[in-house]
Amino acid sequence: MDDDTTTAGPDEDDAPISVVRIGGPADILGVLPYRIGFHPSESLVVVCLEGPRRRDRLVMRVDLPSPAEQRGVVADIAERVAHIGASSSVVVVYTEDADAGRGRTRLAHAGLVQALRSALRNREIQLHEALLVRAGRWWSYLCHDPGCCPPEGTPLPEEPTAATVRYAAEAVGQGERVLADRDELRRSVEPSDHAVATAVRRLAGKETAALVDDVLAEGGSPALRVLTLATLARLRSRWARGDRRLEPADAALVLLGLHDKRARDATMTGVLDDDADTLLDLLGALARQADDRDAAPVCTALGWVAYAHGHGALAAVAAERALRCAPDYSMARLLLDGLDRMLGPDHVRAVSEAVRAELDDLDVLGDLGDLDDLDVLHDLQADWEDPMDELDGELGDAC
Repeated sequence: MDDDTTTAGPDEDDAPISVVRIGGPADILGVLPYRIGFHPSESLVVVCLEGPRRRDRLVMRVDLPSPAEQRGVVADIAERVAHIGASSSVVVVYTEDADAGRGRTRLAHAGLVQALRSALRNREIQLHEALLVRAGRWWSYLCHDPGCCPPEGTPLPEEPTAATVRYAAEAVGQGERVLADRDELRRSVEPSDHAVATAVRRLAGKETAALVDDVLAEGGSPALRVLTLATLARLRSRWARGDRRLEPADAALVLLGLHDKRARDATMTGVLDDDADTLLDLLGALARQADDRDAAPVCTALGWVAYAHGHGALAAVAAERALRCAPDYSMARLLLDGLDRMLGPDHVRAVSEAVRAELDDLDVLGDLGDLDDLDVLHDLQADWEDPMDELDGELGDAC
């Protein structure tokens, strides 16, 4: 069963999205896809609210459970909601299942909602609202007033509400977008299987191996680490200026270099930098260039940075791909464990600060001794990029 947790993002003092007041079901349903990252379907979504002002603290999404799974899923969700200290919640069921009959108690999955309401009440957590979304309409499981919640349901608004527009505008301004469903989100961290794209990755990997041999011969693993991080820094600077090119040569080098755990960890501490949004986009593009043998490090780094941004669903699919490709990759397992325990982005940033301090103490970049700092590495990279340029030209002619 797929399980996504989306946190509220950075602490309120640092939050890039200002407070958006939610006035009713239409606002809730308009904002939720931006909080989750995709349009949910056949899903149970729980919004955890905190304090008397009901501030959105965390959003959970799980696949709708089967009858056999329902008791366990309800208990798990209630425990999680209580664990983060929520005082109230909103539940939304997305489904195309038919009702069991007439009346509020016969709405599709009403038994699931009632069981969850009871489990939350036992933990002194109020269920503020519970909604069913189906076929372009919504119903309330709790409201029995036909004046505001007619039995035939209320059409979803054709135009977004003011709250949705405000939230969406700020989210889109940060480079976020809403995908069609979780499968599309999963595909966003997968490489293309197009024959030309596969050929480019294969040749880039072959050329990268030759470069790595030269770099290791000149300066060992510290030299490769520096070249990897210097290439990432160059790409981040370029992407921050709006130039989103990602040459196969650069991608292959970074993907191989991130197998070095210190290079990976140094990359993950980029969540502390001002251009962390750019880093998130860049790592996503790199993940889409990674074949399975190189996917675990970059997907783990992507998941870590996404987690720090409050994008739990993206963090989850990235970590899941890392573990599909490398089942024993411990950092990806730790990432999923943190999501499961609902540790907040502040925890991710605190760990990143500690790791950065440790890397500084270890002098990870170090003195490369006989290497003339990056000059020799730059020359090596220039030597190997020529055949890649030729390949790009050949592919362009072929296409």
